[in-house]
Amino acid sequence: MSASQKDNRVVLRRLAWGGAAMALGLIVLGGIVRITGSGMGCGEHWPLCDGEWFPPLDLPTMIEIGHRWAAALVSVVVLALTAAAWRHHRADPAIRNSATLATLLLIVQVLLGAVTVKLSLPPWVVISHFANAMVLLAVLVVTGLRAGAGNPAPVGERHRDHGLVLAVAATGFVVILFGAQVANFDAGLLCLGLPLCNGSLLPPPAPLATLHWTHRVLAFFFLALVVALTVRLYRRPVTGPVRRWTAVVLGITLTQIAVGATMVVQLLPPGFRAAHLLVGTLLWTTLVILVFHSNRTTDSAEPVGTRSLEPSVLADLITLTKPRIISLLLITTVAPMFITPAGLPPLSLILWVILGGYLMAGGANAINMWFDRDIDDKMSRTRLRPIPAGRIGAGAGLAFGIGLALLAFAVFWYRVNPLSAWLALGGLLFYVFIYTIWLKRSSPQNIVIGGAAGAFPPLVGWTAMTGRLDLAAIYLFAIIFYWTPPHFWALALIKQGEYAKAGVPMLPVVHGERRTKFEMLAYTAILLPLTIMPTLFGALGAFYAVAALLLGARLLWYCIRLLRERAGTPVAWQMYRYSLLYLALLFVAMGIDRVMPFGHRPQPAKVVILDEPERELVAPTSGYHRH
Repeated sequence: MSASQKDNRVVLRRLAWGGAAMALGLIVLGGIVRITGSGMGCGEHWPLCDGEWFPPLDLPTMIEIGHRWAAALVSVVVLALTAAAWRHHRADPAIRNSATLATLLLIVQVLLGAVTVKLSLPPWVVISHFANAMVLLAVLVVTGLRAGAGNPAPVGERHRDHGLVLAVAATGFVVILFGAQVANFDAGLLCLGLPLCNGSLLPPPAPLATLHWTHRVLAFFFLALVVALTVRLYRRPVTGPVRRWTAVVLGITLTQIAVGATMVVQLLPPGFRAAHLLVGTLLWTTLVILVFHSNRTTDSAEPVGTRSLEPSVLADLITLTKPRIISLLLITTVAPMFITPAGLPPLSLILWVILGGYLMAGGANAINMWFDRDIDDKMSRTRLRPIPAGRIGAGAGLAFGIGLALLAFAVFWYRVNPLSAWLALGGLLFYVFIYTIWLKRSSPQNIVIGGAAGAFPPLVGWTAMTGRLDLAAIYLFAIIFYWTPPHFWALALIKQGEYAKAGVPMLPVVHGERRTKFEMLAYTAILLPLTIMPTLFGALGAFYAVAALLLGARLLWYCIRLLRERAGTPVAWQMYRYSLLYLALLFVAMGIDRVMPFGHRPQPAKVVILDEPERELVAPTSGYHRH
């Protein structure tokens, strides 16, 4: 393949994946249109909105017209994709045909959208519109995969479990369509309670209740198929893309069930309804990728070894939990408990959160070490870990990690609250399935997206006190999200040779040191004003502001020094160690700012006496109610 052909394929791949990402976002935005009741925000006019291109914007109109403009942007990308396929890849029918199919599906999608508006949202058209969008997303994903792959596997080289994979994907698509029907007919509250429907195995004698019940039954059947496929693959002493993507599908499936259960228990809050659609769309995307790989790859012959236990079991089990890393996670979990509108946390709650947080993070780390045992054995930094060194068997390490996670979930559920339990479990699933299994070995941006798992602890701490997620908790999540890349890339610069040897595509390995240092500086430049903004809105006081400025200035100074460094890694080592201290001190400063006399003190909560015996403690600064 010539250089120009490679460049053309890169362009096509970027268009396909860009279109797929935008289509995924458009599907979620369409769900928000439905959830907010904004489908007729532009009246019955199409493509104009109330007869104008730019009408006065109330909220429903803004949501609906935003959906339309996003659809127009997707249309431009899909048409560009098809044009590029016909111009540069006419001789490749696999790419040419899938790109052409994408345009045909786009035309159908536009027509269905127009009919949906003109006929005032008839249910059958809405469902057809949604189903066609999912198929369009699948075609764009397949086009991107074909553009990024080499020659396809010969006929007859499909994976031995390709039939079961197809059954899993088809069942998943049916479950998603049934879920869309449940939402479209407002049947979400006709089966209360889990796993039973209104306390019964069978639904009430009503068509819509039966629809909801059928969706649940199909969802559990889908889970059983995914578990069966996972067990079938993991019983074989081989690995490969089918097994890895099956693990990702299992993780997202468990997340989807957790989100759906929480949504029902909390009586369909809009945020969880949107999250349910988002996770479901991600699940469909991964199913398409799984089918693609099972259609063109066989089992690889990479052995999965097991090694025997040795006497120092207790110390090795503690090592599997990575206690030094957990200490930082616990700081970012506990500190937010001191700055919520609910006041100071009781000591007993802090201790339960620390226990549950350590167990959940330890379980995630143990599972991570189990999965990464092959590359850990190739790196000097990690080859002495218990599993690659042979002191802990791989199966024992995995069982230990899962056991810790289950115990942690029980601690949070019974001693803290269910929302904190689900968030803690969500952090583990994100770390294991999204980062460890999916992104770490496949993308140089692995730590950017996958590193978000480390930003879950503030959410857990916040909800442990308030029982709900607020924007302030999301803000703390964002701080850790932007801190993670410069922190971890400093280590990647130091260990880039080992990462290259292990085949892990860290940013310095793929794009070089210079780009890595520039991106570290860019993320730091975003992080610093983000950490100072709470003081501008009165959420935190002068003590925190001074601490954030001083701590951030030194982090920025390290980034600039690192950018100017031409050889060696002493500055990278210094920045890596300091970034750990930086985050810990930043969150400690938040807590000190609230509890010390010279810090920012929240307004005292006032008690409002309602009808006896009901009493509410109302925090006036947040609208938070605690019964």
